Amino acid sequence: MNPSIELLTIKRADVRVYMNLGFEGEDLKFDGHDLGTTVDEHWGSSEYEYTATVLAKDLAALYALHGIVPGDKDALLQALAPMFSNNSGYTLFKKYLTKEGIPFDTFTY
Repeated sequence: MNPSIELLTIKRADVRVYMNLGFEGEDLKFDGHDLGTTVDEHWGSSEYEYTATVLAKDLAALYALHGIVPGDKDALLQALAPMFSNNSGYTLFKKYLTKEGIPFDTFTY
């Protein structure tokens, strides 16, 4: 089972934003999807997808930072969610990982 948590959902006439944090196998993945005319005006496309993934081999530091037993995925999600449950969540997540020296990969489309 891959636990996940919804960080943010915005549904307006001009934009829809979905952000989630969860596990894909043993890797931690922040994933977001923005849609609508506001997105088109900013990015030149009405759809924008983005992810940041921390590989399983790099998660020990995150568990330790939050005093969580390694492997307790649900507890890690519960600890991280309040920090990134806003419209800047993706940017904040990447800044947090960078500050703490935790490697991650990103993808945008």
